[in-house]
Amino acid sequence: MLEIFVDVVLPVFLMAGAGALLARLRHVPAHSISQLTLYVFAPALVFGSLANTTLSLEQLGKITLFTLVLAAVMYLLSLVTAKLLRLDREQTSGFLLTTIFMNSGNYGLPVALFAFGEAGLELAVVFFVTQAALGGTLAVFIASRSQLDVKGALLSVLRMPLLHATLLGLAVNLLDVQLPTTIGEPVRILGNAAVPSMLMVLGIQLATRFSMEDTRALVAATFMKLVVAAGVAYLITPLLGIDGVPRQVLVVVSAMPTAVFTIILSTEFQARPSFVTSTVVLSTLLSLVTLTVLVTVVDALL
Repeated sequence: MLEIFVDVVLPVFLMAGAGALLARLRHVPAHSISQLTLYVFAPALVFGSLANTTLSLEQLGKITLFTLVLAAVMYLLSLVTAKLLRLDREQTSGFLLTTIFMNSGNYGLPVALFAFGEAGLELAVVFFVTQAALGGTLAVFIASRSQLDVKGALLSVLRMPLLHATLLGLAVNLLDVQLPTTIGEPVRILGNAAVPSMLMVLGIQLATRFSMEDTRALVAATFMKLVVAAGVAYLITPLLGIDGVPRQVLVVVSAMPTAVFTIILSTEFQARPSFVTSTVVLSTLLSLVTLTVLVTVVDALL
């Protein structure tokens, strides 16, 4: 277990630690970096990954279906929990953001690489891309519903570049279009910047923002993200015919802490950003323990 911690989890935190140190020494705001990531680096990574993936359509389909089923189950469980906690409309939007959307990019991709090698990374990228598509659609809808009606929320979805990057990347792949170097190389370079920039944002957030307000909701959201999501993934993967390394990877990446981009969305649409930020920080810190245990168990049993 110590080897898993040192080789898989700790390297991610060391990289995020550079962002935390930067925040302490230079007081660099996370907002500008997160906006650049959301509107440039992440869409480039999504487009490039989908356009160039070598996974079969069957594998792509299974991972996509898994992601959708996982999101649907977590949505229902989270909605019931929010009702039991008697959260208001804004709180419910923030709660749903923290429990459904995991940090599958700047945390999940490095962990998948360190734990399962290049094969694990390729699988995790597809999961990340599908999550990014949900982030550019469902997450925007949930966040905007804290203030807007259904029509306004749907219009907000259409304005996000992640959705367009996903559709365009799929089209390029399915039509077997060969991108010229003039386009392909800039996309590759910008996409490569996504994970480091996300890690910087993660580190800055860890260093600058945390509050124990709404303690019950905070604990519930963190438990659902780190523990319940892994259990749900463990149960639904065999139902979808997913086993072996793909099952290992999907169970682990499903239990990533709350996604950093939820902070951006909750701030943009006033969906309790202070609560969302606190959940991101707490779940990320606790994941040092939970992911070390989970990767060890998955490696031994699946």
